[in-house]
Amino acid sequence: MRIRKRLQMELKDVKNITFPKPSYEEWKEAAEASLKGKSVEKLKTNTYEGIALCPLYTEKAESTEKVAELPGFFPFTRGTSPTGYHDKPWLVVQPVSGITAEEANEKMRAAFKRGQNVVAYPARLLSEGARAETLFKEIPLKEMPVFIDLKGKQKELFPQFKAVAEAQNTQLTGVIAEDPIAEWLICGQLPEDTDNYFAEWLKTIQDYQKVGSDLKTVLINTAVYHNGGANAVQEIAYGLSAAVQYLLEGQKQGLSIAAVSEKIVFSFAVDSNYFMSIAKLRAARRLWAGLAEAFDTASDHFKMTIHAVTSELTETLYDQHVNILRTTNQAFAAAIGGIQYLQIHPFTHATGKTDEFSERIARNTHLILKEETNITTVVDPAGGSWYVEQLTDELAEKAWAKFLEIDAAGGILELIKQGTLQKEIAEVFQGRVQNAAFRKESIIGTNVYPNPADKIKTTTKDKQVSYMKVSKPFGITPLELERVSSQFEQIRLRSEKFKGISGTAPTIGLINLKNLKSYKPRADFVQSLAAAGGIETIGSKGCQTVEEAIDYVAATKLPIYCLCGSDGDYSELAPVIIKEIKKQFPEITIYSAGKQQEELEITLREAGVKDFIHVKTNAISILLELLQKLGVN
Repeated sequence: MRIRKRLQMELKDVKNITFPKPSYEEWKEAAEASLKGKSVEKLKTNTYEGIALCPLYTEKAESTEKVAELPGFFPFTRGTSPTGYHDKPWLVVQPVSGITAEEANEKMRAAFKRGQNVVAYPARLLSEGARAETLFKEIPLKEMPVFIDLKGKQKELFPQFKAVAEAQNTQLTGVIAEDPIAEWLICGQLPEDTDNYFAEWLKTIQDYQKVGSDLKTVLINTAVYHNGGANAVQEIAYGLSAAVQYLLEGQKQGLSIAAVSEKIVFSFAVDSNYFMSIAKLRAARRLWAGLAEAFDTASDHFKMTIHAVTSELTETLYDQHVNILRTTNQAFAAAIGGIQYLQIHPFTHATGKTDEFSERIARNTHLILKEETNITTVVDPAGGSWYVEQLTDELAEKAWAKFLEIDAAGGILELIKQGTLQKEIAEVFQGRVQNAAFRKESIIGTNVYPNPADKIKTTTKDKQVSYMKVSKPFGITPLELERVSSQFEQIRLRSEKFKGISGTAPTIGLINLKNLKSYKPRADFVQSLAAAGGIETIGSKGCQTVEEAIDYVAATKLPIYCLCGSDGDYSELAPVIIKEIKKQFPEITIYSAGKQQEELEITLREAGVKDFIHVKTNAISILLELLQKLGVN
């Protein structure tokens, strides 16, 4: 026994001697050596939230002094249940639609056999006159919760839900809610008398307690801000501000803070920024719990209920199967972040069309995450990650500062009336679009690695709609909801339409210089960039002489050509080739692939090069320019 113990101690000592724990400074020195003298500060990346992401995260000194946060305990950063998903996994919220109420009901009952465990219908079905009795026929509401965002129809549809509850002699559970502020932003109208509106709305909220005392009836739809382009700080801050507005309006009507707060459910969008999405959910829970003290209310009344939905902002029309990867990544982040309801958009969602296959894939993603990842057996899987913990802290700090800024400005309604909120979100969205245009952010299948064979002729998806009817409306700037990829898609759809009319796709030629190894990298780059706009390319074989280049141009007779080769080949051949082409074919426009040294660039421009296409080129601008020159109007 002593020998074994001594041997174990010796092995431990050997381990410590052989693998000593390195300090941050030692890591930094080693990293900078591999960076050939550049500072590790160069490895930091800035997010849309104004947070600088570090290349390495270690345990911070102050973190050891913080009071340990536990799952299920205030401030609920690590979740509202001490057992995580072990006792109650998230609920599968996949809205089921149909041409008729009967069809939708049949599809819903079929979905229950395949993993669905929430009754979820789009508000459209109820707003088009479909009777709720038909939609809920043979659905056991005693066992099945409901999740429906009524989008402005809450008061109008109450009698139908009341009739359903009475017919089944049961109390409804789940979420039957709406977010008036989000609906006003979508439709671009505010009621002139908001006090009177909220008084009537809160009466409706109380009416719903007659059909379900545990129903969540107040929705904080922060996904609307996200799908307009908002960053995580804005999404949290605007959501908290809207929730506080509803709490205060409830107080005016004599309701307690607890009575309103317990009826609130937050709906957050999760996007492809995996760790930011996790941190967003954690930070939001912490800040919402912190508001309990501000309202002098027990923190248990401020346990945040979260519905997470995959981002519409990041969806694409082209290469739709990549949306499966996106939504799986997003759903995984939501599950790790801690949620009660999860909605995954089918991969065809951006087109406005779904089918049985795309809906099944979305629903099965829930089942794979639950059954094959083991995250339901671990309480707070992200807990203890220095990166996630620090990101949560920074995000919470910035979101709280933003929330206080909104409060000081008079609240969220004042910001909306002034158009400030809409402007702030639009600025972030434009930043996203710019990064996509310069390919600082890759949208697989759209701005990078596009599949030229992928064709989409028409789309049926409408702008997000609201069924809110505002009496005596006060006009406001509506919040524009658009996908980041849409500009690329509109350009490509334009090219497809041109091909359908003319019979040929818009095409440019590539004048490739010397051997394959020399021209291929730049030729591939230009080919991929052109394909992102639906423009086809015809490349020459490696041109060794001016005569071969001229013969290629004479044979293809295209309006635009792009020169592709190495810098050395450009210096040797390009000026002569360009001058001769411009001499024989003066109407042709010539571009050059790659950024050049100033002296060579001047030489090539003087020879006849219109512009240079390289990694820092704005893809949207150059594609529009090419299409215009190709006559695609």
